Amino acid sequence: MPHSSGGGSHGGGFHGGGGSHGGSGGNRVSNHYFTGARRYIRHHRRTGLDEYVYATSKPQRASLFSIIIIVVVGLIFFVGIGAGTRPQLPKALNGPFYETAIYDDADIFGNEDALKNTLTEYYGLTGICPVIYSVYDETWQNSYSDLESYAFSTYVNNFVDEQHFVIVYSVPGNEALLVKEGKLDIPNYSWEAIQGDDTDLILTEGMFRRFGKLVQNDLESGADPGVAFDNAFKFAINDAESILKPFSFSRVVKTVRSLIPMLLVGGIIVPMLILSVKQYIRDRDVEYEEVPLDGNETTSYSRSSGITGGAAGGYAQSSGYSGTWTKGAQTASIAGVIFGMVFVTPFVLSGLGMIIGSFAMFENGDKNGGGFLLIFGILWTLISVFILVSMILTFFRVKKAAQDRTPLTAEYPQAEYPHADYPRSEYPQADYPGTDSPDMNNDDPVAAFVPLKDQPSPFVPLKSNIEDDDEDYKRMKRKGFE
Repeated sequence: MPHSSGGGSHGGGFHGGGGSHGGSGGNRVSNHYFTGARRYIRHHRRTGLDEYVYATSKPQRASLFSIIIIVVVGLIFFVGIGAGTRPQLPKALNGPFYETAIYDDADIFGNEDALKNTLTEYYGLTGICPVIYSVYDETWQNSYSDLESYAFSTYVNNFVDEQHFVIVYSVPGNEALLVKEGKLDIPNYSWEAIQGDDTDLILTEGMFRRFGKLVQNDLESGADPGVAFDNAFKFAINDAESILKPFSFSRVVKTVRSLIPMLLVGGIIVPMLILSVKQYIRDRDVEYEEVPLDGNETTSYSRSSGITGGAAGGYAQSSGYSGTWTKGAQTASIAGVIFGMVFVTPFVLSGLGMIIGSFAMFENGDKNGGGFLLIFGILWTLISVFILVSMILTFFRVKKAAQDRTPLTAEYPQAEYPHADYPRSEYPQADYPGTDSPDMNNDDPVAAFVPLKDQPSPFVPLKSNIEDDDEDYKRMKRKGFE
């Protein structure tokens, strides 16, 4: 049913529509041993390669059934949410032909021809048929409580469709006469607008708020009512053109807003599906067989928490480094990070689009929708940017690690001992013949050789001076305590 759009009055200002008439945990798998792990051989049938893996239980290969489940669940969510949030894009009404009209019973509109042409243009563009009435206050005050009720009655008594836009302008009879005589610039006017339900996608609350403010400002400035409504409908034509074009900004914003729930679901379902498909492809030719642990794993694991034992062994185990950083592993890690960045970038762009769209909604007068979209867009963008920045930092870390990573080796430290000057021995040392000795015949190497048994030992004192200095020692020696 038709419902009130809003209106205004002299001294009371513009107001929006005041009412409605008629009701409008899983298995852990690792390449390194961990507490409680069991060891398995992963055999690749296609390549013939084998490798050890450690898991709490035997790893299960990804099945096609799990992929089908994810696809079915995703389709259910997409269809359900898509049906509930399908964008209601505005389009021109296609109803029976009506005639735009101006019923100036108060004889107060000064440029009816120009206003009629504007109304006809608006009707041809939107399919909404505008009709404007001017009446005296005395016409409705005895039968209706307010002008809104009279305007609603005017609509339903004259039109049975929901595609009209009816405006009633009212002024006191005596003031209307003074205006025509030029003795009064601004009468104590009031006006109300009623629109059919089929017009709501084009005559939105935000659009009519700006429409009404234009009318009100012109009327308060003393403009002719016909001029005021003509200017407002020219604005309505521009607004309708912007939202009825297939790729207009307003139309795109409305579409993006309606797709937000589906984007959220897609952000969860699509990564799950991609990971499941990749796992299924990897596991198609893989077989697992459990093999006993040989004891080296647990020993290595117990030493991995710190440097225990020798410098080389302890440090190598504490580093957690195993094997070499192959070029294939480097390429796979970098490619995975790049894929993540490419995947997150559209989410960042969609968040920026929401923020831009919220300002457009503010300009259209939709403060509630614009505020919600702005807050949601900011949160969406911050989360997406945080994820993207984290991936970029990870990319550089992986790249740097790939360049710097070399097999660890340990070098034993060389001890540096301090130089010590030991005291000279009190015992005389034997002089060995040498090159500087006068007894040495440098020309006869045989003569220079002295048998070892004939050389005095430097470690045996020739004679101890203790006997001469210590009387107690002599006495004990005589008693047999040598």
